[in-house]
Amino acid sequence: MAKTMTITHLSHDIAQKKSFVSFVWDDDPSKRLGLEVPYGTALEDIEAAAETAIADLVGELQAAERRLP
Repeated sequence: MAKTMTITHLSHDIAQKKSFVSFVWDDDPSKRLGLEVPYGTALEDIEAAAETAIADLVGELQAAERRLP
């Protein structure tokens, strides 16, 4: 399991007014994750925004019901 993920991109969709951060696992570059962050997030704020986005995803996954089709 990776101990490090690198933030590789911060992008802003001005038409939709959304921003996204992208991660790559350091031990397996084929593993990638993209998450929405607050629109207009600045580079100096990206680490905190990314941590919040990951925490939100973890909470959503933990709360999700799992079932077979």
